[in-house]
Amino acid sequence: MVIAMESRADVPLFVSSGARSTTQGLKLLNFQSSAGSFPENEPVRSDTASFFISRSSAKSLLGAIEKYQNWSSDDDNFENLFNDDEEGVGKRPRNFKLFESAASIRPATLRDFWTDSAARFPRKRGETEWEVWTRLEYEDAFHKAAEHFEIEIEGDATRFVETAVRNVRATPEDMQELVRVSGAVVELRGASSFLSDYVEVNHNQDRSIAGALAAKVVPAATGAPRVVILDTGVNPGNVLLSSSLPRARCYSVSDDWSVTDHAGHGTKMAGVALFGDLGKIDPNGRSPINLETSLESVVVAAPLGGIDLPAHEAIQKAVALVEVSKAHRVFCLAQTAPDEPSDGRPSSTSAALDLLAYKDGRRGRLFCVAVGNVDHSEDEPYQIADYLERNRQYGVQSPAQALNALSVGAMTMKGAGRAPLVAPVGDLSPTSRTSQEWESRVVKKPDIVMEGGNFEMDAGGVFSRVSPRNLVLTTSRSAPSNPLAMTGQTSAATAAAAGLAAKVMARYPKFRPETVRGLIVHSSEWTPAMLQQRTLLEQSGSTSDSWSALLERYGWGVPNEQRLFASTENATTMIIEDELQPYELGDGNNVKLKEMKYFIPPWPTADLRRLNQTEVEMKCTLSYFVEPDPHAIARNRYDRYQSHRLKFDVRRFGETDARAQLRFNQLGEDDETASGADDGWITGRRLTTAGNLIQDIWRGPAYRLADRQGISVAPIKGWWSDIRHSGRYQRSVRFSLIVSIKVPEGNTNIYRAIKAAAPVTSLVASPVATITT
Repeated sequence: MVIAMESRADVPLFVSSGARSTTQGLKLLNFQSSAGSFPENEPVRSDTASFFISRSSAKSLLGAIEKYQNWSSDDDNFENLFNDDEEGVGKRPRNFKLFESAASIRPATLRDFWTDSAARFPRKRGETEWEVWTRLEYEDAFHKAAEHFEIEIEGDATRFVETAVRNVRATPEDMQELVRVSGAVVELRGASSFLSDYVEVNHNQDRSIAGALAAKVVPAATGAPRVVILDTGVNPGNVLLSSSLPRARCYSVSDDWSVTDHAGHGTKMAGVALFGDLGKIDPNGRSPINLETSLESVVVAAPLGGIDLPAHEAIQKAVALVEVSKAHRVFCLAQTAPDEPSDGRPSSTSAALDLLAYKDGRRGRLFCVAVGNVDHSEDEPYQIADYLERNRQYGVQSPAQALNALSVGAMTMKGAGRAPLVAPVGDLSPTSRTSQEWESRVVKKPDIVMEGGNFEMDAGGVFSRVSPRNLVLTTSRSAPSNPLAMTGQTSAATAAAAGLAAKVMARYPKFRPETVRGLIVHSSEWTPAMLQQRTLLEQSGSTSDSWSALLERYGWGVPNEQRLFASTENATTMIIEDELQPYELGDGNNVKLKEMKYFIPPWPTADLRRLNQTEVEMKCTLSYFVEPDPHAIARNRYDRYQSHRLKFDVRRFGETDARAQLRFNQLGEDDETASGADDGWITGRRLTTAGNLIQDIWRGPAYRLADRQGISVAPIKGWWSDIRHSGRYQRSVRFSLIVSIKVPEGNTNIYRAIKAAAPVTSLVASPVATITT
């Protein structure tokens, strides 16, 4: 059965910091903290933790409670303060802190399993759709109980390391019995599916424009990378798309849905992914349109009147459909699951996406995902007041919180027309969501921003509307009658990012997906308008960390295609693709850290010393994929969502290679911060372990950078180190380390110096032992 423990009023419930459970026989299923969930003036606050117990562990629990009841403070002494969880003569009983902080122990109710927002908990008597998370070892018991109560299980389950998630249709009464009898359920959430956010704008350009553009198209070669449009379908009959999308590459995740575009959104995304903004191409020009990529399409969103498919199931089926054939692919997901959390917590869909991107850890998948848009319509237009703080109150939508994804927001460089516009040129597109209100322990999104168009202000300065002349020109499902259409917002930005990623794959086909993602972020830059916002935030005193606010709004900015595809004389990029084994089995069957890497890349030392006090820039990016354990979040262990974590550190001015390795090597197994000061990093090194796409920029005098030729990469504990029976601790992990140096334009050619230098040197060391190379 499952029991629930509630804390005393205004006392945090003490749940052990151990990763797997609180005590022998008590398996922690979920922990619900009251912190931040009650109004300021609410007098009573309590935490709740749910534990699975067996018949034998129930007896052990009763015995522990009896010892606690008979314990006297006279038995305590100073040494006992450090022995709260050890049994023995003259020591506090096991779980002393847990019992001290608890007010009651009772059978768990349906609400104790609910980890979604309270507003979404089913309140009607009739049947409703639930998202049910179960333990893998109790799958048989769950299915037998569901069959006994005649409860309908919908679709296929998505399986993670210890849990599975599926949708179930049942009344609250039946669900209560299913939970009680099966002993399999660990948490319940509201069901969700994909939804498109449409921008409907009339476009009446002459059909001859599309014909003129189509006549210039030179399709990509056979075997070119493909952008997979996960959307409402694509019309392959559009004259601009037909040569890049054979009908045989159009799919649907449900046999009941057509493979054609049922809403118009997918065809728009296909055009942006393939061409970018068609409005920037001269239909009368003589230059051909040479394509480097092609397309695939999978319908993942139900048509009007169709039966929705759970979003986590739809995305898995879509991947399986296209991967019947081998090809380099980028997946474009401009759909969101708006019923899932928008506070940064992993959802079933974001976790499924992370699992698909990780694949088997050897050859991952790259997903470009939209962060979503602020809701608006003709009846409820976008309010200009929301733009003053750049949509602070509107959190990034699921599944863009996925760690392995390239999450894309929208900005705009469009400012045409006489009507006043909402967004200044170079700033956030009006409805693009942000992570400004996400709590500190979740990874901030978006990663980058791309063109999403602009809005016009209505008279009166309260409301706004889409500006047709300030959107992106693309392809339409209405072909052949009206083959062109307008689009925008984060959908258009995501399609553009997917198209850009596919071009990187086309030009560098051996690059890993982790590298492609890292390169796009590494090449990104903030516009002057974005940097001005950071200055204003600093001047206003409205935030103590203006750099974090910048990242929460714009990510790392807009990709610079020149820097993405090639180095220049004054801005040179070095790419290292490598792997290490983060863990091994130590004494007592405990998993410990195993390897770290130390790289000595070719460095333009002489040129940098010659520049002396001139300010230069070094940018470092570490990109890798992780295997998710979404149930870790229910246990309040955000640090154990990732299978493993990595961090990087750069040799400091005045250090030798040996000293740099030794300093970094002396950190504890779970220490996430570098020791000592290291000035010059714009984020202050706060983000060196946040997520699995880690980037920072160092700025300082050139002579100091000349002395920083050494970069360490080391592991931090994740769930692989906790769940020993999975055997994952034996795996190696891949990572991509990207480093660039930028100096002022002039007579210094650092590219030539780096190219002429010796190749990168790699040293292997134990992260918590004597260094060996």
